[in-house]
Amino acid sequence: GVPLSPFPPSPGLPNAGKSSVLTALLGRGAVSVSRAPGRTRYFQTHFLTPSLRLCDCPGLVFPSRAPQELQVGVYPISQLQEPYSAVGYLASRLPLPTLLQLPSASSAWTAWDICEAWAEKRGYRTARTARSDAYRAANSILRMAAEGKLPLCHRPPGYTHNKGE
Repeated sequence: GVPLSPFPPSPGLPNAGKSSVLTALLGRGAVSVSRAPGRTRYFQTHFLTPSLRLCDCPGLVFPSRAPQELQVGVYPISQLQEPYSAVGYLASRLPLPTLLQLPSASSAWTAWDICEAWAEKRGYRTARTARSDAYRAANSILRMAAEGKLPLCHRPPGYTHNKGE
């Protein structure tokens, strides 16, 4: 048989590209890939050569001390019950009304205001009451962030602009 690696399989974060790397290495669609997290459902083993085994596994999520709004992306955005906190997190770090080209407001923007204005601009309406669909707008904004259309980045802890520090 094939010798076992001295290193146990190490799970990665969800939606980090494990399946895509495996598919590229194998040169064929050996595993199913998706842009949304959660596509890989079980541990899979594939042989690159008779003596080299590659494994793919679902991303495992361990309890985190990070605020819940930072954990978006661990599971599909469409499954978020309350996306407004994550939109608020983005709005506290990005000029969302300007980036989304929303009409100027007379007061400070809240996450809800941003979502309602985005729903109006995009024509998102609820089915029964034909009101602005702020939930759909929030999901849309979060998808744009996940796809890199909204330029959010974080500096590493301890980073300074001065190279000498």
